Amino acid sequence: MLGVFGRLFNRGEVDCDDVQRMSSDYIEEQLPSKKLASVQNHLAGCGPCRAFVETLATTIGLLGRLPRVSLPPSFKNDLYEKIRGRR
Repeated sequence: MLGVFGRLFNRGEVDCDDVQRMSSDYIEEQLPSKKLASVQNHLAGCGPCRAFVETLATTIGLLGRLPRVSLPPSFKNDLYEKIRGRR
């Protein structure tokens, strides 16, 4: 984590916390070009962040292969009632 002063001097570079926050957008190719380049640069030199992003991408891919489940029509109302009961 860079902190306030570190962010003043890092010239737009990202740190591990930034990469974790932006990892979904990175995987979905939704980052602006400057952020994308910064994340790619960070990932090139940071094994833990690279492993985090690769694991997240794999998890998203695996979840996308699961069959869709149809919920019973009463599920939404039952859930709301249970939530209200806990308040």
